[in-house]
Amino acid sequence: MATDYRPSPDAADVFAQYKEHYEGERELKPAMREHAANELKAGATVGQLAKATGLTPEVFRRMARDLGVERLRPPTVGKLKPEGDAS
Repeated sequence: MATDYRPSPDAADVFAQYKEHYEGERELKPAMREHAANELKAGATVGQLAKATGLTPEVFRRMARDLGVERLRPPTVGKLKPEGDAS
């Protein structure tokens, strides 16, 4: 394995941009989660938060479950789906 590796200029630019965005995401994540928790408690839906952040609705479903936020509708898939539901 080469120890004198240097990425091409194009790759170095992309890597530097990625690193900057990744570090920014890590800095913003705690504040984003705090605001999302407040919004969930105030009635925002997981879909609305997913659209606003670019994250998946599942991220906010899990957050809502952890926070004990009351569901707006019963689950329709997965292990939380009521027994005997044929849909």
